[in-house]
Amino acid sequence: MEKVLFDCDNTMGLAEKDVDDGITLLYLLGRNDVDLVGITSTFGNGSVKEVNKVITRMREELNIKDVPFAKGAGDAGDFNTAAAEFLVEEAKKNKGEVTLLATGALTNLKAACQLDPQFFSYLKEIKVMGGITEKLSFGEKEIGELNFSCDPEAAKLVLEAPVPVMVATGNMCLNAFFNSDDWQWLQNQEEESYQYIAKHIEQWYYYGQQLVGEVGFHLWDLVPAVHITHPDLYTKQYYQLHSDVEYLTTGQLKLEKVANKKDKIKEPGIINIPTEIKDLDQFKELIFTAWSAIK
Repeated sequence: MEKVLFDCDNTMGLAEKDVDDGITLLYLLGRNDVDLVGITSTFGNGSVKEVNKVITRMREELNIKDVPFAKGAGDAGDFNTAAAEFLVEEAKKNKGEVTLLATGALTNLKAACQLDPQFFSYLKEIKVMGGITEKLSFGEKEIGELNFSCDPEAAKLVLEAPVPVMVATGNMCLNAFFNSDDWQWLQNQEEESYQYIAKHIEQWYYYGQQLVGEVGFHLWDLVPAVHITHPDLYTKQYYQLHSDVEYLTTGQLKLEKVANKKDKIKEPGIINIPTEIKDLDQFKELIFTAWSAIK
């Protein structure tokens, strides 16, 4: 059983806002090998006020009573939050057992370190979605990086944490795309969980035509989430981080390859950046199966 803390900027269901955090939450809830020990909110896809509203609504609609929720940072300088205190408390209580999945701005993690400088050492590992290794483009349209550039100081701190760190970069996530075949399949399912998801992703699915030139959307945050339960589905490549804070203001990762040696993975600045998902069909099947388990 994997114990997971989920720090996210969930805007699922809001007009013209990404749904990736919401469907990632549903993946975690649907896995019987994941113990979701808490959810914390941060800014990114929307304001933290919007994120708090969405998480609260989903907890009520899905009757999620046994997973605590703590409200987090509204901007890069917002440190005095319930989320920071909660992250420290849960990590310390479960030393060496918790994976922290962070899919928005990383300010809550920075704030947790300010509360307790040993915070990272309490964690089993950290998995994040963010950063780019080259320009991120959809056809001829270039888009900016979001999660690391929201708080580059926090990003550098997390990427240099003295625990195993896995990063799903924007470039690596491009192939994880929810397409028209997936949408048609989802609409044909009768289970309430699938109908719930279809209802809350429909607007974003069609908005993809305006954003990327085709209907559909990228499953950004599900890439590190599935890595928690199925790391063997990904290639493995370790890098030494050379990005300074100024470099990270654009989310750019300056990296140097290192040998895949287990004795290095806890060294600060050594991060695992998978180069691909080996089997996209299996990746999606795992997600769809987990969604079906939501009651």
